[in-house]
Amino acid sequence: MRLLTAVVLMAALLGVTPALAGQSAEFVVLRGGTPIGTHRVEVETVGDETRVHVTIALDVVFGPIPLYKYRHDSQEIWRDGRLTRLDSHTNDDGDMLTVAVRAVPDGLRVEGSDGTFTAPADTVPTSYWNPALAANRPLLDSQIGRLLEVSRVPLGPGRWRLEGELNLDIAYPPQGRWTGLSFRHKGSDFVYVPRAVADSRP
Repeated sequence: MRLLTAVVLMAALLGVTPALAGQSAEFVVLRGGTPIGTHRVEVETVGDETRVHVTIALDVVFGPIPLYKYRHDSQEIWRDGRLTRLDSHTNDDGDMLTVAVRAVPDGLRVEGSDGTFTAPADTVPTSYWNPALAANRPLLDSQIGRLLEVSRVPLGPGRWRLEGELNLDIAYPPQGRWTGLSFRHKGSDFVYVPRAVADSRP
């Protein structure tokens, strides 16, 4: 999308560095150009572990009338580039969802809304901060707890389109730092703008 391209370029000019270990990233989520909430990522390295905390808070309103509420909180632990643990809790407009992932000898044991199963050890969750999302690795819905069928289409330097059970454009410039996301859902365009970029807009 053109808007995502503009956001990525502006982020690079302003030196925005989301999803860098030890730093927090905050994106303002726009729906049709209007802010509706935030998506935050905190990445911390402790010994041989990378610990990630993801929080999403979205509210769609019509004047004083609330139309939709979304809250998501997840904790991840990674070692040597692989997920070893994930716990997520989601309130999707009143639908309460949980996912628990644990490393086991033959992969990752996943407990979610679709039941319990073992996923491949190199599975990547849909928390978006990790550029491994754009690699040819299994993709786990971190809200529901099921593997997604997707294809990755390169759009240019540092940009990919995911198509299939998940449809979006995402940006990871050469440094591997997540800088943008956009998708269309129920007739509306959603764009993630880094907080530093959003605050600089007139």
